[in-house]
Amino acid sequence: MDLFAYGTLVDTDLVAQLTGKRFRTEPATLRGYRKVRGDSGYPNIVRDPQGMVDGVLLCDVDDEALHAFDRYEDEGRLYRRIEVIVTVAQQPRAVLVYVEMPIPAE
Repeated sequence: MDLFAYGTLVDTDLVAQLTGKRFRTEPATLRGYRKVRGDSGYPNIVRDPQGMVDGVLLCDVDDEALHAFDRYEDEGRLYRRIEVIVTVAQQPRAVLVYVEMPIPAE
């Protein structure tokens, strides 16, 4: 699965430190969200029909790396991992992304 990164996980050195791996990356855009400074002080995204967030995809993330990212993001307590649709090279792609808890109502 691919993971959309828009904050600290765009740092390839941090990703390698967390996972012991380097992933192929691609520029991507997430529409319908905007980037904000979260309550935790770290970057976050919130739903915004007019919003757009530029980031990168970490491609072909395996389960072991995903669990490392979950630990880093404190998934389930600080952040929630959800599926979204991003645009990559003008094509839609389903990917995972972390959003700060709680997830805003749709």
